[in-house]
Amino acid sequence: MAKRRILVVDNPNERRILRAKAKKVSRYDAYLERLVADMWETMREAPGVGLAAPQVGESIRVLVAEYEDNAVALVNPEIIKRAEDEELGTEGCLSIPGFIGDDVPRSAAVTVKARDPRGKEIRIKAEGWFARILQHEIDHLDGILYTDRVAPDKVRAVTEDDIEPEGAPPDERAVRRSKPARESHASALSGGEQS
Repeated sequence: MAKRRILVVDNPNERRILRAKAKKVSRYDAYLERLVADMWETMREAPGVGLAAPQVGESIRVLVAEYEDNAVALVNPEIIKRAEDEELGTEGCLSIPGFIGDDVPRSAAVTVKARDPRGKEIRIKAEGWFARILQHEIDHLDGILYTDRVAPDKVRAVTEDDIEPEGAPPDERAVRRSKPARESHASALSGGEQS
């Protein structure tokens, strides 16, 4: 296993990878298993609760997610059922360090069809924060960030009050990373090139 560098939206070259729709996986081999192991290590050391392959520079449809007693590595995941109820919540992202989004809408529960890293078909039923995490990571596979789901005034810099103690829900603890300049971050989120 090896920790990988997490791409950030503020870097124009990395933003291109983060904003692209990831390709479906067709080979279940040692490379894929190694990538998943690297993603687990990277996510846990960040620390975070989910990580999609594009966030480590691999534009393929793979994610890892962990919350409470749920830990999954999913290949080619797709949401096949969503609850009609929607919940608003605060989200952070390892690729958008130093910022969080308030009132991000997500389905209260989802059913996800995917394969495990060895190719076996699986289905996951998730609700609450685990459902939110899966939706957030699947969005990454489609080039979508949580900032696309909220008005710009709902994205703000992290404050000390926002930081949850280790192991505490509900936010992705990714917000602990360094805070970039607000102006360059706003430019990156809107798709504008940095000078």
